[in-house]
Amino acid sequence: MMHDDTQAYLTTEQLAERYDLSPTTIKGWRIRKQGPTWYQVPRIGLSPTAARTRYRLADVLAWEQSQGITPTN
Repeated sequence: MMHDDTQAYLTTEQLAERYDLSPTTIKGWRIRKQGPTWYQVPRIGLSPTAARTRYRLADVLAWEQSQGITPTN
């Protein structure tokens, strides 16, 4: 069975690292409704310290293509 990497999800920190930006910058994008689509994961089944905001890799890749962005990392 083949694994589809586009079903992977990134945290805010991972997305920030992808663009060599701070997590605060990525959070600012969400406030201003910029950047790739993001999702809030329900707390059920997550550890209390786990990140709840996630970015689906397929959405990130589509957003990068539409914006002409090449990730730095």
